[in-house]
Amino acid sequence: MLKADMTKYCTAAALAVRTFITGSSNLNNYGAGIRQIGTDLGLRLDDLDNLKKTRGSWLGTMVDFLGTARVTAVYQLIANGDKKPASWGAAPNAAQQSALNIQKQTDVYNTFKRFATLWNGGANPHPKWQQEAGATGSGTKQALEALAARAAANATGNCGETSLLAYLLLATLPRDGKYQAAYTAAHDLTVGWYDGSPFDHAYVIVSNRGYATDKNTVASYCVCDAWLGRAYPDLLSDLHYGGTNLQDVKQSSPAMPELKVGTYAYASTGDDLTKIQGVTQILHSAFLDELAKL
Repeated sequence: MLKADMTKYCTAAALAVRTFITGSSNLNNYGAGIRQIGTDLGLRLDDLDNLKKTRGSWLGTMVDFLGTARVTAVYQLIANGDKKPASWGAAPNAAQQSALNIQKQTDVYNTFKRFATLWNGGANPHPKWQQEAGATGSGTKQALEALAARAAANATGNCGETSLLAYLLLATLPRDGKYQAAYTAAHDLTVGWYDGSPFDHAYVIVSNRGYATDKNTVASYCVCDAWLGRAYPDLLSDLHYGGTNLQDVKQSSPAMPELKVGTYAYASTGDDLTKIQGVTQILHSAFLDELAKL
């Protein structure tokens, strides 16, 4: 497939996941309140230079953008039963007022609650995405399918979860019915789930013959970054890997190897299979919708 068409497929997959994972994990999907906080801090949340500063974990990204003082104040609210602590006094300072604004954004505030244990009083402000997703040591297809289904159910995902969803979207793309044309055009593509070390970020690489073969030919592969909801024509050293050695880019899990589009076989059974199939069916439909716009 030509680079231009490959980029369209990667963009459509990234956007399909981003529009489905509607929580604040995706920087362009912040609600009005959190965007106002960003404006107050002088941030342009859709600016590429700011996107390059993101971490793979949701909590780490919040700390990077909002600052430790504001995130600490959010957790002070949570620890006090969602009420303003008496120690704040009558007039909240800037960080405390930001926390009160964040509290009004229910999805964002509830996601902070999910990671209260990881925050650990500020001792672990930048967890790895594997820690945050509870995926440390997960090595089976069933466990990773369950992780993807849970992220979809929570409508909040970090880079590992969103890229896993993009991988599953493309790896399970149906070949019949309304998907026939898209599948026919893309069925020779290879899709792989990758991350970079030591930089904390995960993504999908789509290639003509597999990334190991195509990595020296930029025209033959494309990066699908569902965490940021966009495609990249090449790996960026300050976003997708640490910037010192491109060899640090590796497949995220041997349980999810590189596959041709549409050739993935589910490992889950029973209700778990129903859940992950339902998630991918929704993503497939969203993918077609996004592809039609490009």
